[in-house]
Amino acid sequence: MTTERMELLPGVWLNYIRTNRFKTGCFSINLLRPLACETAASNALLPSILLRGCRSYPDMQAISQRLDTLYGASVGTLVRKKGEVQTTGLYADFLEDRYSESEPVFAQMMEFVRELVFEPCRGPEGFVEDYVAGEKQNLANTIDAKVNEKRAYAVSRLLRHMCAGEAYAVPRLGEKETLDDLTPDGLFSQWSQLLATSRMELFYLGQQPRDAVLEAMTRLTAGLPERTNLTAAGTQVVLPRRPVQEITETMDVTQGKLTLGLRTPITLLDPRYPALVLLNAIYGAGMTSKLFLNIREKQSLCYYASSSLDKFKGIMVVGSGIEFENYQVARDGILNQLELCRQGEITPDELEAARNYLISALHTGKDSPGRLDDYAIGQAVAGCSGTMETLAEQIEAVTLDQVIEAANTLTLDTVYFLKGVTA
Repeated sequence: MTTERMELLPGVWLNYIRTNRFKTGCFSINLLRPLACETAASNALLPSILLRGCRSYPDMQAISQRLDTLYGASVGTLVRKKGEVQTTGLYADFLEDRYSESEPVFAQMMEFVRELVFEPCRGPEGFVEDYVAGEKQNLANTIDAKVNEKRAYAVSRLLRHMCAGEAYAVPRLGEKETLDDLTPDGLFSQWSQLLATSRMELFYLGQQPRDAVLEAMTRLTAGLPERTNLTAAGTQVVLPRRPVQEITETMDVTQGKLTLGLRTPITLLDPRYPALVLLNAIYGAGMTSKLFLNIREKQSLCYYASSSLDKFKGIMVVGSGIEFENYQVARDGILNQLELCRQGEITPDELEAARNYLISALHTGKDSPGRLDDYAIGQAVAGCSGTMETLAEQIEAVTLDQVIEAANTLTLDTVYFLKGVTA
């Protein structure tokens, strides 16, 4: 597997991975924007509008038929939240040329994506009005549906309170209320502005040689306007000094959702980051973690309990499902497991089980083009180099003392509890 990163134009970067491991290649185009309440929903909406039609394929049926002629290739929307950076764009996968029976697929696929991006269907004013109305409704429905996933909903409510006043509080897909004022002409103008002012990260994985990919990317980006004033997009790490916030909300639920938010100065730019990743695995990630084995299995305090990291923002979230009356004992138990980590009460078996779990997950990630894409774009957003293999090697070298040091950087910031209306 050959990995290379190169700048094609000012603010246009290609992340290139050549490998023969897959029968399909993949490609993504990502425009980086500052995450903001005013623009998050419209940025999330734009890729869906692009997929409604373009000059040669003016509707979804024509697009589907074209993809069928390319051996069932696919194109989808791609909206990601990386810390306080929102990426908006498209993701495509397609059969490798060596397996096609007639014409090569790669060049045709890149031309198809180019037309979607630079020659979308237009109405009298901006985008086609019916396309905009339909995708606005689809996005509104998607945002509304998130309340039905109570586990994710509790995390979103925690972050809304914990990061109030910070860009990180904005959801990945934005706020439903901001959709009302979006118009076809306003959205078209916004898309033109994004192309002119956004840093662009391209990702390619497949069997094509470097020169062929560079030629295709040159044709793809030829339609970009002059790019002289790029919008900066980054994440601010905040460590407020304040008492722990305690938030309780009620809803018609049968299982309580206890969610804790902790902050750390460590992000993936910090040399201590591999130790923090290993600490998270020991504490709450995976079936060998302290939260799973002790809080869930031995003490039966939670239906589930796990922790996760945002490596861009320096935030750890602990999520759990509990009986309403178990709030205090579950809260104390979850925090006690972290305190044990801080004090170094981590057995050799716990340390190595967590290490093996992480290294295995990273090696498995190399078998997924989608995960390789997400990892590479995340590294690019943060301004980091290094592959999954690099991180695995760093985790292999982490010592117990480094894990303890990472644990002691974590500070409890906010506790959020979603309980039933009669609890």
